[in-house]
Amino acid sequence: MKLNYKKTIGLGVVILITLLVWIKWDIWFYNPPEPLYSPSANPGRIMLTWSGNSLNSRDVTWEGDTSTHVGFLQLSNVSIAGDTILYTTNSKIIKTAGGASAFFKVQIKALKEGETYRYRVANGKIWSDWAQFKIAKSADASYSFLYFGDVQDTINGVSGNLFQQAVEKRPNAAFMMFIGDMIERPHDAYWAEWFRSGGNLFRTIPVIATPGNHEYYKSLIGKLDPRWMAHFSFPQNGPKNFLGRACYWDYQNTRYISIDSNGIQSIPSALEQRSWLKSVLEASHQRWIVVMMHHPPYSTSRGHNYFFLRALFKPLIDRYNVDLVISGHDHAYGRALHIENKILNNKQGAAYVVAHASPKFYEIGFSDKMDKLASNTPSYQLFDVSNDSIRFEAYTRNGICFDGFTIRKDANGLRTVKEPSHPNNSDYLKPTELFLRKSSKKEIEKFYRELEAWEKSKKNL
Repeated sequence: MKLNYKKTIGLGVVILITLLVWIKWDIWFYNPPEPLYSPSANPGRIMLTWSGNSLNSRDVTWEGDTSTHVGFLQLSNVSIAGDTILYTTNSKIIKTAGGASAFFKVQIKALKEGETYRYRVANGKIWSDWAQFKIAKSADASYSFLYFGDVQDTINGVSGNLFQQAVEKRPNAAFMMFIGDMIERPHDAYWAEWFRSGGNLFRTIPVIATPGNHEYYKSLIGKLDPRWMAHFSFPQNGPKNFLGRACYWDYQNTRYISIDSNGIQSIPSALEQRSWLKSVLEASHQRWIVVMMHHPPYSTSRGHNYFFLRALFKPLIDRYNVDLVISGHDHAYGRALHIENKILNNKQGAAYVVAHASPKFYEIGFSDKMDKLASNTPSYQLFDVSNDSIRFEAYTRNGICFDGFTIRKDANGLRTVKEPSHPNNSDYLKPTELFLRKSSKKEIEKFYRELEAWEKSKKNL
């Protein structure tokens, strides 16, 4: 009897797992076939990044068709007539189910602080237009950068408008930060859409990024789209199995650390990134430390809870007094300034920001950790960094500043935060149209009860 009982339980577990896999198959494992594509012979997808010293180097990557095996980059210093250098590079062919492309990369070294440079690239004899960039000075402690959460737009989408708006507000931005899920899925057409949205901006403003789940092919063990490594020339200073995905950049007085949260697919991969992060934080002597990861340690969306990220990384964020944690994934905006530092109890905890720039909206989860929330609108974010402060502003697609804060740090490293008066806007706290269509009356009523309770709890912030 006992044996039959155990068999019944075991059979029930197998049936439940099979049913769950069947229901979730498309979400967990299905990759739609990639449409056929054929790259142009002209240089395309030209991007400016850096993998070395931010004050004397830049990397340029671009794409072409597979008929061209040699690429060129021509560089000139704007202030020195006739100062032109020619770089030569061989192509790297990347093949996918939809086609093949040739990718080129040049690392430009020995650049001079404060100077402006012009460059253009070529696939064989076909040259691009000229673009230019400027190298900062080491004495310039103040700078700005632009932050975009998930872009994940449709073909011929409108996300490029957000990029343009952000640059118009900070035309001298040092770089653009993307927090993963720049594309809807790992198809060449969606990469083309993201580059179309960026236009010439990606050629003139360096890009740093961390990968999201939509840059991965779905499977039992997800695989990163090989075009990620081809498009982004990032520092090779990450853990052995995450080179080019997890890494860190030093810019002026700040260390930016990218964690590949979607790459955490096993205990060994989790421990590898945790051990690496610990070593990087221990060796950091910069004034500010910023950690970026696609999945947020504290979620803004209903039903999401990334407890494993908190268990892995929150103790390190607290112990090494990280200033700012930037995330995406949840397609709903959230900001938290009052999450305690559980290790250094007398210290102001890190600021946590979750944002997205996508036309796709997820339902808000009314976490008591979040001081500000917003859904039903894409947003872009601006950071102004100086030796004494980090100032943050968040804008809607209509150009309305709906949130902001300032982190200040004194000479002894003591951090405080100040929140300007940006009350939670009820227009951005409503349920999405999709939620209203698919939910029962009881579920909708529960949503509004949770909203009311959360708003009451935040009135004194």
